[in-house]
Amino acid sequence: MDDILKALLPGEIVSGARISKALGITRAAVWKRITALRERGFVIDSLDRQGYLLVHVPDVLMSSLITYGLETKWAGSQVFCYESVDSTNRVLRTMAADGAGHGTLVVANEQTGGRGRRGRGWLTPKDTSIAMSLLLRPEIPPAKVALLSLAASVAVAKGIRQVTGLEAGIKWPNDIVVNGKKVCGILLEMDADEQNVHYIVAGAGINVHLMDIPEEIRATATSLDLELGHPCSRVEIVKAVMRATEETENLLHDGSFMSVYETLSVTLGHPVSVQAVGETFTGTAEQIREDGVLMVRTESGSVREVMAGDVSVRGLMGYV
Repeated sequence: MDDILKALLPGEIVSGARISKALGITRAAVWKRITALRERGFVIDSLDRQGYLLVHVPDVLMSSLITYGLETKWAGSQVFCYESVDSTNRVLRTMAADGAGHGTLVVANEQTGGRGRRGRGWLTPKDTSIAMSLLLRPEIPPAKVALLSLAASVAVAKGIRQVTGLEAGIKWPNDIVVNGKKVCGILLEMDADEQNVHYIVAGAGINVHLMDIPEEIRATATSLDLELGHPCSRVEIVKAVMRATEETENLLHDGSFMSVYETLSVTLGHPVSVQAVGETFTGTAEQIREDGVLMVRTESGSVREVMAGDVSVRGLMGYV
């Protein structure tokens, strides 16, 4: 269906004969694919003796919709969309092991086995959210990977802001929040040895159309539609995140990245509770170092280093 859709996306009348010739398929095959697109919610008019005209595009995740007008240099260089997978990170890790290139993007309409930080599950119901994973092959040592986790959160926050106008912020290290509630979780997985990073899979799960938040997380989680009061486009968000990913790469190169991250942070300057293995302490989040470590000044006046790993950091007055 993607090949037919590419021909229709410019919004011009396209004859069945022209599509048939361009794709090397029969007119009957063209009609069959047009019918399949209509069944997915696309409104396509059949104009007598003229051809087909795309009138309405539904909110579906398809590679042709994501790549149309994307115009990035590398982010989303190849896009693979799936109706349902257990985990976009797992799918992309398999592709990476088989040689997939830098910037390859995997997107799914439903994810049945998604994971977040600290082994938590991540809910991605059908037709309601974005499950996406981007393949990175950076030439950096493993010690620098934590900075890319922060960079991924900046790209997602900026992408959401650009499409929705919502003031998406970052709860350290890389949860995306709107109005004090989480809308996106980010998980980076790495294949590396002691000296080199072979690849990184950066996964993000974004709550978009989710309206029925499970009771156990209702106080801390939300969706973009709930905060906006109306639906927004999942495709446009994916595209905006890809563009913001390349913009963020430029920030890393020109040295202005940390100032941008700090501007988006909802953790810095606020009292937090740090739940580490075997202990819990409170203090004020003072600084985030370039290696991703959070510096917390405790109530006794000492400054402690907090690394993401198995640590949970929450605001004293709520989630953030």
